[in-house]
Amino acid sequence: MTTSVGDRGLRRIRTLVDVVAWVGGVGLATTLVLEADHPARFAVVALVAVVLGSWWLKPRGDSRWVAALEGVIAASALLLLPAPQVVIGFLFGVTTKRALRGERLVVEAAFALVGYLAGVIASLVLGTGAAPHDTLPTMLLPLAGLVLESAALHQVVRVARRAELAHLRAEDARATTAAVLHSSPVGLVLVDGDGTPGLHNERARDLLGWDGVAAPAVPCPHGPNIAACDRGCRDQPVEVRLPGVERVVALHPARVEQAMGPDRTLIAAVDISVRRRLEDQLRHRTERDELTGLVGRAHLLHLLDRALADGDAGLLVLDLDQFKEVNDTEGHHAGDRYLVAAAHRIRDAVEPGAVAARLGGDEFAVLVPGGTERECLRLAAAALAALREPWSDLGYDLVMRASIGVAVSAPDTATDELLHDADTAMYVAKREGGGRARLFRREMAEELLARQRDKRDLRAAIGTEQLVLHYQPIVDLTSSAVSGAEALVRWQRPGRGLLPPQEFIGLAEETGLIVPLGAQVLTAACAQAVRWRGEGRSLDVTVNVSTRQLSAPGFLPSLGRALEATALPPDGLTIEVTESVWADEAAMRALMAVRETGVRVALDDFGTGYSSLSYLHRYPFDVVKIDKSFTRALGDTGRTAGVVRCIIDLAEVLGAVTVAEGIETREQADWLRRAGCGYAQGFLFGRPEPAKGWDSLPSRN
Repeated sequence: MTTSVGDRGLRRIRTLVDVVAWVGGVGLATTLVLEADHPARFAVVALVAVVLGSWWLKPRGDSRWVAALEGVIAASALLLLPAPQVVIGFLFGVTTKRALRGERLVVEAAFALVGYLAGVIASLVLGTGAAPHDTLPTMLLPLAGLVLESAALHQVVRVARRAELAHLRAEDARATTAAVLHSSPVGLVLVDGDGTPGLHNERARDLLGWDGVAAPAVPCPHGPNIAACDRGCRDQPVEVRLPGVERVVALHPARVEQAMGPDRTLIAAVDISVRRRLEDQLRHRTERDELTGLVGRAHLLHLLDRALADGDAGLLVLDLDQFKEVNDTEGHHAGDRYLVAAAHRIRDAVEPGAVAARLGGDEFAVLVPGGTERECLRLAAAALAALREPWSDLGYDLVMRASIGVAVSAPDTATDELLHDADTAMYVAKREGGGRARLFRREMAEELLARQRDKRDLRAAIGTEQLVLHYQPIVDLTSSAVSGAEALVRWQRPGRGLLPPQEFIGLAEETGLIVPLGAQVLTAACAQAVRWRGEGRSLDVTVNVSTRQLSAPGFLPSLGRALEATALPPDGLTIEVTESVWADEAAMRALMAVRETGVRVALDDFGTGYSSLSYLHRYPFDVVKIDKSFTRALGDTGRTAGVVRCIIDLAEVLGAVTVAEGIETREQADWLRRAGCGYAQGFLFGRPEPAKGWDSLPSRN
């Protein structure tokens, strides 16, 4: 640790003062021995020796009892010596010594001064020693000077000590500043008015890429020298992407006003590369769909807003037609791969300037800024063609299909309006069978509104008397007796009359209303079968159940409640399904559970859908219904007759009975009877009628 110049000077002064004090003390003792003639002089000399000993043992300070002894020595010496000069010399050494120590002068030096004054007064009163009246000024004037000199010397020492303390504090501050500067994780650079770096730390060199000995200028986003920037970079925080290194540095400038010389600027440099990278990742996640990598819905709407603000825009909304089947039969992992493949094909079909996006689920969109109807329809055709390429990731070739709605903005078209128009056109394409594109027309919106009204009215009709059941007889071809009836629902819609099921069942399937509607039909049909039995008619009832209704979690409990509420035996009810049930695993499990309850299961429209002998063998049915497309053509070709015979024989082998649908002539009925078909239904035996109209039907006994 170094010693300052001021500290060394004070040490020399203290040494000289100590010498003066020792000389004064030794001189006083010597004078007492040589010139005083009173025996008490030896006691005073002993006291002087004690004081000198304390100075020797404690050169940096002593106790107040030593100061008190100094006062006693001064008073006693004045009474014993003939002249005061030696005593004053002793007092000079004592007071200057204490003044240089920086102690409280008034307290510590007061003992000696008070003792001296006490000695003067005693000399005057007793008329002895060194205090005759003519020498009184000689004794008092040096005392006054001594007091003033000691006070001045004490003040000088205090000022010197304060200066020394300030110097030490400044040294500590510089050391602390240097430690903070060099250990700070923040780069710090102090630049002059021309941008020349002065004081800086190693972190700044590392962040700013300063490899050489000299420190170049601090850059900014607008140039190589932040001090030369006229865009406010020297007054506000800025970010700089450094070339050659994957680093983003935030620069925070602060002006440093100087008392002497021009102002300078302190620049704090912070590495924000990690934060920027995380922000970029978050922005990418916000703007991009995580599964497909396409633009996400929120960002697409932002881009659409901007495109409409700049002019016109075209929008395509695509909905995959087969995604639910793939997802349900192959699993969600396969469904995700299907979506990714479709997204890549749509993106590849997009022309430069257009933006492909995923809206959610299996719905995609393409934004065409400034696109015309012709351009958008051409792009839609390209997307459909790209999707039609066989996809074989599941181990077999699958052709992707999509329904596409196209809408082009008009002046003042809003974002949500354009999206709604494209969505409307897409639903029209899907209702028309899918695998096609449709351009939005105003009448489509009217049709959509009408369909929404239909949904609302159908929802209100469920649970009311608007939904009525008609029953068509099922006849035993051997005995010509009615063995049962198929329940067929009708909608008595206010203002529209009686609507057949083909006008609203599809709507019920689409909206999910088929579940409560089907439950109502099931309960009503079971109740009617019980009433017939109460009238002495042992008629079974057949109820159509859709695949969606069957796969719903609440179907089995609903079936149980219907049977329990009506007290219909399970074998008095037949559930009729189509071959599409084989494509729905959940529906097949429910169907097998239904069969275990004793309720019979009929396969409707056999041969027109997903016919498979392996399915028919694995999942046996109680009834196989021959579709009317076969029975109507019985007289046309021998091939049709052969197919019908095969169906009858196959059902017999599998232990099922056959019901032929659509029988309208006696010739058809006779042929089926000869071929071994057990039952039939059709207009020949009766049209669907309300239950109360059955009394007017011809006797079937």
